[in-house]
Amino acid sequence: MKNNIEDTELTKGQVLAGNLIAGAYTVLCGLFLLLVGLGLFDGLTMGNTALPTILLTVGLVFLTTAIIQRNTVSLWLSFAFIVPAAVSYLNNFTALSYAQLYPLYIAIPAIASLFTMFMSKAYSDHIKIVIFFGVTAAVFSLQSSSVVGWGVVIPVLVVIAGLAIVYTAIKMNASEDGDE
Repeated sequence: MKNNIEDTELTKGQVLAGNLIAGAYTVLCGLFLLLVGLGLFDGLTMGNTALPTILLTVGLVFLTTAIIQRNTVSLWLSFAFIVPAAVSYLNNFTALSYAQLYPLYIAIPAIASLFTMFMSKAYSDHIKIVIFFGVTAAVFSLQSSSVVGWGVVIPVLVVIAGLAIVYTAIKMNASEDGDE
């Protein structure tokens, strides 16, 4: 198994630690869900707890092993599970609804790249992802929070798409000029 930071083999200790953490988190998740299933927590049911708890467990496995193994792919993937878990918990246990929270799903690549760029040190690539998905999520959050309606959001998204096309065209042209 290769480590994508230094392209070196993982040590037996890193592999063992990753496997033990995955097993321990899975056992803890199962025990917690068992206690919920037995009705030991007031207000918690399998219906409002199982999915986000399993998502969170997978995310924590990826997060912890990413730190131990210095693996940027696992770190990025951890947020693809942690953010939906957080959204589900917020929907299930607060007054917030998915209709208000859905921009967080759009922001997942931005959130994941924001945290991953520090480990990967590929700041430029990650900043572009943070900006693109962060701005897109921010525009959708204007609608989800009832600041503006779809009549404003859709044209703004079209403008952003046009700007992205212009930016890409300029960058491609500049790289072609550099090749000559």
